[in-house]
Amino acid sequence: MVLTAVGCRKLVGPTRVRVIDNGRHYVPILQGDVLRMFWTIHNDGPEPLVIEEIQPSCSAIKLISALPDVVINGDSVVLIFDFDTDKNTNLATHTIRIFGNIIPAGETEMRFDVNIVRPTVDMADYEERYFSRGKPDAVSDGRNIRICDYYIVPANVDNLLGL
Repeated sequence: MVLTAVGCRKLVGPTRVRVIDNGRHYVPILQGDVLRMFWTIHNDGPEPLVIEEIQPSCSAIKLISALPDVVINGDSVVLIFDFDTDKNTNLATHTIRIFGNIIPAGETEMRFDVNIVRPTVDMADYEERYFSRGKPDAVSDGRNIRICDYYIVPANVDNLLGL
């Protein structure tokens, strides 16, 4: 009976992660389109990365890809997000926080901004656009999904190259 109460259990310690090409500045996009973003998270630490939660700073950002159970040390994971530009206008700056066993504070951030431009012939306000497009979460109602380029700030070149 004593043998069944004793078992092997290893706690996962903290690890270091690196967000590849963080602090993105996307090219302007038309309001109503969906911006699809691919973020690479690399586990640089000695322990496996366990992602507990992902919190976008805006409800217009949705995680499309499956959340991995564990990212082995030295490995990377690609997270795919869709940003619905219909809910924003002008310059939109957002942060996506990832919580887990991450050094030093248990979280890391992915930051981006994009200038959302209204179509020149569209004079509708937010409520008219929102209620005319159907279901709030429907992305397949004829809107474009764009994978846009983004500007690289010279300070971020080292992060992009993995230096």
